[in-house]
Amino acid sequence: MSVKIGDAVYDVRDFGAVGDNKTDDTGAIQAALGACVPEGGTVLLPAGYAFSSFALTINNSNTELRIEGTLVVNDDRDSWPGELDFITGKYLDDVVIDGGGVVDGNGWVWWQNRDDFRPKLVSLKEGERALLHNITFENPPNHCLELSTSWLELSHVTVTAPPSTGVPVESHNTDAVDVHGPYMYVHDVVFDTGDDNVAVHANHTLVERSYFGHGHGASIGSLCDSWLTNLTVKDVVFNATTQAARIKTRPKCAGRVWAIRYENLAMIDVETPIVIDMFYPDDGTHDVTTMKIINVTFSNITATGGIIKDDASITCDPESPCEDLVFHDLAFSEGYDTTWTCGAVKSADINDVSPPGLSDCVAHSYAD
Repeated sequence: MSVKIGDAVYDVRDFGAVGDNKTDDTGAIQAALGACVPEGGTVLLPAGYAFSSFALTINNSNTELRIEGTLVVNDDRDSWPGELDFITGKYLDDVVIDGGGVVDGNGWVWWQNRDDFRPKLVSLKEGERALLHNITFENPPNHCLELSTSWLELSHVTVTAPPSTGVPVESHNTDAVDVHGPYMYVHDVVFDTGDDNVAVHANHTLVERSYFGHGHGASIGSLCDSWLTNLTVKDVVFNATTQAARIKTRPKCAGRVWAIRYENLAMIDVETPIVIDMFYPDDGTHDVTTMKIINVTFSNITATGGIIKDDASITCDPESPCEDLVFHDLAFSEGYDTTWTCGAVKSADINDVSPPGLSDCVAHSYAD
């Protein structure tokens, strides 16, 4: 992606930053970001330093935040300035966050109080052209990247957090990236976290050549009163995620999900490789919905190992059944319990699927 950044470079040390992970460097870093008004520029956090900070705002378009060292969320929760996320920007064009360094969210301080406010690490809204490249995010207190800009690229980005179950301090809601803006390209990333590895809420997204560790997979939604089209997830490894290819919509909602492709995926120790759930969250009411899910393809997918709940769990609404689903070249083995769960699938193209049973499951799932 081509972005235009201002020529000036502002080293945060020149504005008084210390970088000893003890001193509050918020004011110095924010002053450097302020210096980028109105022409833009690069704010440099040099290698060899750990800069502790409270919430920061990118003030101007054409700005690069180059983190070569470490930027640490200040662990003084009681002094956090209201309900502000950590790095924010709004109505900005041409923004870059890169540098090969680390953003440490100090999540341990926040996860133990999961019902209180917890900041997202990066929140970019309502702009165009943003690039996040060659950067690591660790232990986000909440969602790591909440992005509603359009024309966005994530490349060579790593996000890590502990799982959300089975560990002493669980990292709930630590989605690696939530996509709310159209035209997003995610590639060559490593996301190993406590919630959705990717959660897509917008059109025209491509995710490829990536590795997803612990988490809830590559998810659409959950959606309500939304239209979403043209998502492709391909050439991705899922290792120990709870789900992998996942679509979730809420009951009593309108909208449409169509032209979706999950292809060329390798799964290891994934609990449920394929999920379509039109009753998320399931509160037991199952009210009528006018949401439609059509033209979704799952192809060339292998899954091995693990203690598996289902090969696939497809729960569509009888009042608005799923249509034109495609299942081609699926091979689930070594630990899978050959269970297919189907509900309200009106039409499907099934070919070369192992273990057998999906065709019968779909055939008995819906009656006109």
